[in-house]
Amino acid sequence: MSSNTNATTLPASARPVTNARNSNGSWRASSSQNLNNNALSEEMTYFSTSDDSLDPDRQKKLEESIKTSNPHPLANKWTFYLFKKVIDPFSNTNRLEEYEENLKRVATVSTVQNFWAVYNNIIGPNELSVRCALHFMKSDIHPAWEDPRNENGGAWSFRVSKANTAIVWRELLMMLIGEQFEDCVSKDDDIYGLTVSSRYNSDIFNIWNKNSSVNEEAKIMEKIKEALGPIDLQSPYYKAHKDHAMFHKVDTPTSATVNGKGY
Repeated sequence: MSSNTNATTLPASARPVTNARNSNGSWRASSSQNLNNNALSEEMTYFSTSDDSLDPDRQKKLEESIKTSNPHPLANKWTFYLFKKVIDPFSNTNRLEEYEENLKRVATVSTVQNFWAVYNNIIGPNELSVRCALHFMKSDIHPAWEDPRNENGGAWSFRVSKANTAIVWRELLMMLIGEQFEDCVSKDDDIYGLTVSSRYNSDIFNIWNKNSSVNEEAKIMEKIKEALGPIDLQSPYYKAHKDHAMFHKVDTPTSATVNGKGY
């Protein structure tokens, strides 16, 4: 479990400028977030909303607005990643190599200001192409089963309608940076990250954890249902990473696995 035991409270100056609350009491993001108080990590990159490509003008605009003022640190650092799947039917690249080639590190955030700056300016989950994904991982944990810290872990998974994808993504991100899942797992476990994957008729969410052997003790889905209220969480289940068919098949050519299910 994380060594940081105190949940992060979002200060008023770091919340969205509307200061509006959802019906469940959580803070609602605003597209009009003031960028003047945002500090971004040096590796920050931005993606246009049209084709997932880099947008230099957008990046320049945000970099010019970096003005750190009374930053409010998060309990843990978190990193955004974008996975953009490019399928080459003639490729002999193995599954892990193909995954790494298509995975882009977007930004690491360590303050509330960092978080809102990144959240409000990167591509949203509703803009993802089918079979592309956004990841939000604790510290420097890589969003891959092969990361040694993930080998004994797993994930809670569920689907939501595309109409609800954006709000579920936002609410779960806020719960993570606020350490709201800390009391929902055993002392031998920890929450490592969040993934949203685009599919045709609905989208898939995954909550990564450290220790799959104690997942039955966790109250993660109960916490999520309580926070999201009436939103329908479809087909929820838990699965250890090692139980996925492709877990031990790192050397399998990607051309043979492009239709496989994954995060």
